[in-house]
Amino acid sequence: MQCSQNALEGQKNWEDVAQKDQQQKLLQVVLVSPQIPGNSGSIARTCAATGVGLHLVEPLGYKIDGSKLKSTGLEYWPYVVVKVHKSWNDFFTYFQEQNGEKRLLAYTKNGQYVHTDVQYKAGDWLLFGSEVDGLPAAALEQSTTGQYAGGTIRLPMSEEYVRSLNLSISAGIGVYEALRQLDSHTGYSSVHASHNDPVFTENNDGYP
Repeated sequence: MQCSQNALEGQKNWEDVAQKDQQQKLLQVVLVSPQIPGNSGSIARTCAATGVGLHLVEPLGYKIDGSKLKSTGLEYWPYVVVKVHKSWNDFFTYFQEQNGEKRLLAYTKNGQYVHTDVQYKAGDWLLFGSEVDGLPAAALEQSTTGQYAGGTIRLPMSEEYVRSLNLSISAGIGVYEALRQLDSHTGYSSVHASHNDPVFTENNDGYP
């Protein structure tokens, strides 16, 4: 009985945290044309656990309300700031309209910098591409040139037996390295991160 009461109190505390201002989020994860629902669900779970915003850029390889996505991440969607964008250009327009200092950092197999050599900043947007095709040329270009360029980043690995890391693992490594640095530089802690209701637009009709 006491365990049930503690569980309910814990859930209530979590829901209270979920209502806090989304402006407190220091990082955003952007998945450009993700194809595998299990990966997106796992990344949503990571974002929920760390207070990081999540953006999905169409076209997607699944329906948002698909059963496979639900089975991996549905219970975490209410605690992730999720926004769906119709295209890369639609996302980039939205990105430019956001206030504050911001950068685009693109994770790619042939990135210029190893992920631990990058100095992450509050306001960084971490880009991850499709499991099939990677990031589009426009995303790579805008990450390497121009006002918002933060560079391209790679995760070191041996290619003797595998061609690439799983998308959800790559995103988790990127998020936690960025938060590790922000913890030490700003005093921010992902344990006390602000979690919020989802951000819904006309494109989010599929979300529960």
